[in-house]
Amino acid sequence: MNDALAGTRPHHLVGVLGGTRLAGVDAFGTLRPERAIWSLEWWIGADDRWRIPGDEAAVRQARLEHMPVVRTSMRVPGGDAVHEVFGATTDTVVVDIENASPAPFVAALVVRGASTAQLHDTVLGIDGVPALTALRPPSRWAATTDGTLRERVTSGGASDGAMPAVRDRSARADIALLYPVAHRTRLRIGVALGRHDSPGISDLDLTAVAAPEAVAQGWRAQLGRGMRVAFPDPALTDAVDAARAQLLLCGQAWRSDPAVFAALEDWGFDDEALGAWARLGLLERRRARRLHGAPASSWSAIGELARAEPSPAAFLLAVRDALVRDESGTIALVPEWPSAWRGQALDVRDAPTRRGLVSCSVRWHDDRPALLWEAPPGVTLRAPGLDRAWSTSEQQGEVLLAPPLT
Repeated sequence: MNDALAGTRPHHLVGVLGGTRLAGVDAFGTLRPERAIWSLEWWIGADDRWRIPGDEAAVRQARLEHMPVVRTSMRVPGGDAVHEVFGATTDTVVVDIENASPAPFVAALVVRGASTAQLHDTVLGIDGVPALTALRPPSRWAATTDGTLRERVTSGGASDGAMPAVRDRSARADIALLYPVAHRTRLRIGVALGRHDSPGISDLDLTAVAAPEAVAQGWRAQLGRGMRVAFPDPALTDAVDAARAQLLLCGQAWRSDPAVFAALEDWGFDDEALGAWARLGLLERRRARRLHGAPASSWSAIGELARAEPSPAAFLLAVRDALVRDESGTIALVPEWPSAWRGQALDVRDAPTRRGLVSCSVRWHDDRPALLWEAPPGVTLRAPGLDRAWSTSEQQGEVLLAPPLT
């Protein structure tokens, strides 16, 4: 992951495929644009009190259909406040805040760590760039440079009328824009990720932006290419698909990573791999090539890796090596077959190898695995996780293997 989006808490990347900028979303819905020094939080003022996600126990987060649409939900009286972030254009993202409760509330969009800020009607400029836009101006605002923004907002000290320009050389300016949100409605905000030389929010039509569900479906369609896997464990399939989507975004980061290039190549995202390769230096390219010769991963190690919340690239490199191992002319399919998968199906489609694409499926007849495969010419296939004695040089076929050893 690039340094500009690194933090102390796990985050998800959001953006669009082919975009020029990314943003990270942390476990509480805080948004940080790539290469920006400021961040964007969200607070909710309900009838009884203000709720700030980092302080609340009843905060849940998920990716819609496991794609780069990050949904953070927080309990309010009678329902939820639902915060969603997703890519809109090549250098903008959208923040939706839905009032899924029977009572109105106030949503505060809170900018932390700006050097300058100025509000013009519906647009907030941050550090000289038009950064936030909405369909209507905020009803109230608050701005501080001494760390007291939270106290001012939660005590009712926000102001109405025109907001004066805010400046702080140490980038300690905090700004809150307050918007009433009626019950069962939503507030939509556009956030620019670019610089002075990018279109940003000037070209963003918030009324024409697709719904979050449509954005997730569009990402799902993009994952119909490259290497695809259907595991016996649906949760693992979802985790791999989520990582594949995140990997595509990682490949667009301004500072590339050797592991990202290697994973893009291993999972068949050729165009994105070429783009990532072009941004690698000489030493990074050598590191990337060495990653293809790393020791094979076990499924137990992959499980531990997933629980440690690794980068998408590290996770996908490990999964790929546990599925299809390219060994200089010999390709090992499923080098290890977990005992928990015995009797269950596995499908691997279009795994890139040095000789071409390889696909395989595992089915079962009683206690015997049946292996179906397609492979390029000139390679030898093995399946040591299922039957150590079996191998073939046929380009396609199916075989009923011996029962696995218990």
